[in-house]
Amino acid sequence: MYFSATLFSLVGFSSPTLTSLSVAVTNFAFTMMSLFLIDIVGRRRILLVSIPIMIFALLSCGIAFRYVVLPPDAGVPNLAASHEAVAEVPGTENTSTQLVLASVILYVAAYALGLGNVPWQQSELFPLYVRSLGSGLSTATNWGSNFVVGGTFLPMLDLLSPSWTFVVYAIVCLVGWFLIWCVYPETKGLNLEETGELLKYGWGVEQSLKRTQEHERVSSTTS
Repeated sequence: MYFSATLFSLVGFSSPTLTSLSVAVTNFAFTMMSLFLIDIVGRRRILLVSIPIMIFALLSCGIAFRYVVLPPDAGVPNLAASHEAVAEVPGTENTSTQLVLASVILYVAAYALGLGNVPWQQSELFPLYVRSLGSGLSTATNWGSNFVVGGTFLPMLDLLSPSWTFVVYAIVCLVGWFLIWCVYPETKGLNLEETGELLKYGWGVEQSLKRTQEHERVSSTTS
């Protein structure tokens, strides 16, 4: 979102700032949707579902940039293969430009559903006596990572090209998905006392899934 106007100007949109507004609107709309879904779907599940969509969108964006001819003064490597691909297939560049926009919007929608929202619910995982410290460290890690991405994005465009930059981010998301699968417990339907017990013995993933399933069975039986 920081650099969406820069991206859209690179691929030739006549009004990149206005185009980037669609990204902001998407983020707002799907953040609101996530607030309603997060307790229905569950934190762990919504992350495991949304991150693969993010990976797909990033790879689509990377592929699309392979067929976009960037302006010579853009400061981004302009591969000869891109020129050949566009020359061979008339209209490819326009289609690729639209694909870049669609991929960014899809990525932001998936991000807002999961990673844009779930990390701010992390305080429930910490017992009361360390909740303030744990929340502070989590928030610092979140914004620290944000600083790294914000500070390295434009240099990566210059060094690696847009295509490979998005591939790198897709790999990071894949690693994140694997870590979530291994260590992130599900807190859907659990009260604070039950949630506080999860991290007593390891990561509490299996225990959390069992408790969540029990709560779902009880709820379905009661209803």
